[in-house]
Amino acid sequence: MSEERKTPGLQLFFDDFMLLLFLGVAVYAVSYLIWGLIEIAWLPPIPDEIKQALLGR
Repeated sequence: MSEERKTPGLQLFFDDFMLLLFLGVAVYAVSYLIWGLIEIAWLPPIPDEIKQALLGR
């Protein structure tokens, strides 16, 4: 009697090192991207005097 044992799904996930590597890099990349966008969104606007001086008008 040969009984086939199914490999648990979580074990298949953790055995795939390339998938883990990709997910590790992707999670950090997405989190830093979101963090950067939030930082840019919270920057105060440039005062008009500085804007005019930079544009040379």
